[in-house]
Amino acid sequence: MPETLLPIFPLPNVVFFPKIVLPLHIFEPRYKQMVREVLHNESSLGVVLLQSGWQSDYFGTPSVHKVGCMGRIENYEKLPEGRFNILLNGVRRFEIVRFVQEKPYRLAAVKLIEEKPFILENHQQLRARDDLMERFQTYLQHVLGMELNEDRFDRTASLETVVNQVAAVLDIPAETKQELLEVSSMDKRLSQVRNILSQGLDHADKLGQVVRKMRFVPENPELN
Repeated sequence: MPETLLPIFPLPNVVFFPKIVLPLHIFEPRYKQMVREVLHNESSLGVVLLQSGWQSDYFGTPSVHKVGCMGRIENYEKLPEGRFNILLNGVRRFEIVRFVQEKPYRLAAVKLIEEKPFILENHQQLRARDDLMERFQTYLQHVLGMELNEDRFDRTASLETVVNQVAAVLDIPAETKQELLEVSSMDKRLSQVRNILSQGLDHADKLGQVVRKMRFVPENPELN
């Protein structure tokens, strides 16, 4: 597959997935220039996760993970001092081959990654999607204490979209999300996301049991 040149936008705590909309506030001079040029050329940019230890060289060229996600700017708002608010729509995963430019922002030669589709039949995908949404709704309520935002999660979306949406907002370290992004097939990503949800729910259930037991401890230990 031929290489593609892509402006690179590294982030410290965000892993960007295909078919996800990511809101970003652009304020650094180098990235304001990048967004201006991307908008002018009607092109795309790539979001990658910074590797641990990035703080020591943030304003230079800190190390990044090789696999990221290409996105197109779906909407933008110009702000004072050349800043932007943008909505980035995830298009496709990529792997960085080499950097061809370091300043003012990094430009990389990348290889786009072909997604391995689900082996599940269409009707199986629909059932898997509905099951995942229910698991995630329970996870939000019992683990994060939140309600599902129906405006952000489309119950009629494809299974791939739902898997990536759930992966993007799980309450797990960014490095773990990066591992999900790098998974070679959607079936494996679905399986791993399910496992993470199950582990979170099991932990919340055990914690709830401990809390319920503590409520029945009398203030005076001599009282039974």
